Amino acid sequence: MNVIFVGTPEFAVPCLSSLVTSKHKIVAVVTQPDRPKGRSKIPCPPPVKEVSQKFGLTILQPENINSESVMKQLQYFSPDCIIAVAFGQFLSSAVLRIPRYQCINIHASLLPKFRGAAPINRAIIQGETTTGVTSMVMTVKMDAGDIIAQKTTPIFPDENGGELEVRLASMGAELLLETIDLIETGKAIYTKQDEKAVCFAPKLKNEDGLIQWSLETHKIHNLIRGVTPAPGAYTYYAKDDHHEKKRIIVQKTQIHSGSELIVSLNPGTVTEIAPCGIHVATPDGCICITRLQPEGKRAMDAQEYVRGYKITPGDMFVSQ
Repeated sequence: MNVIFVGTPEFAVPCLSSLVTSKHKIVAVVTQPDRPKGRSKIPCPPPVKEVSQKFGLTILQPENINSESVMKQLQYFSPDCIIAVAFGQFLSSAVLRIPRYQCINIHASLLPKFRGAAPINRAIIQGETTTGVTSMVMTVKMDAGDIIAQKTTPIFPDENGGELEVRLASMGAELLLETIDLIETGKAIYTKQDEKAVCFAPKLKNEDGLIQWSLETHKIHNLIRGVTPAPGAYTYYAKDDHHEKKRIIVQKTQIHSGSELIVSLNPGTVTEIAPCGIHVATPDGCICITRLQPEGKRAMDAQEYVRGYKITPGDMFVSQ
């Protein structure tokens, strides 16, 4: 089968690599243009482009895949199928009609749950214990096409967004090859999504990572897991009212039960410097910060932070 692969970030790379080593032929790769990155603002290629270059694949980087000139290029390749994985642009109905079969998308959730740009993060934040990947027929409506196949996996209690993404990317690559074979052999079964079960996973913004210490312990823990490594969970450390608040990125936590004394403290109060890290009071217990990153500094274990910054019980983590 002749395939055009459409994708951009690291999540799409395993799918691309699996196609390269399969019996199918990638006639072209479409990815986002190089974008400025880091403090230097030097344009950097997206991960899909870097891998495509290594394999000597034909690469297109349009600002708009739906432009007439790009569509003519796509038509020239006469693809049997267009495979889209985390591309970052919507495909118009005209693009969707180009392949002989369909445009297929690999999505990192068990649709119809978590349609949108951040399904992995939102599933963890909302406390889901199960997720997976879905292959579906692409339509103009976002993530609403018929389901072809799915793979399911548990979300581990302390797994963060980055760790889960790696696992789902690998699962997506397996599912993609299975899906193409089903389509090619005529064995694919197309299942409409239950619109009553739809929920959405909008893109995360930096402010979504602000820790609200007034939340229950498990919700704080899930937020930190869900936004790690990006956009990152953060809070502010206040030694007392006379010191400037310092922004801190919280990378890892553990849930601990709290005594009646701890529960009576203001949420965000440092209660103890323990072997695991920094114990912080929550409305229903205690959470232990085990790894963090002071603003402008490298990440470190909580015990190292305590030694360098002299944090003590009674100090506060605050949300503003």
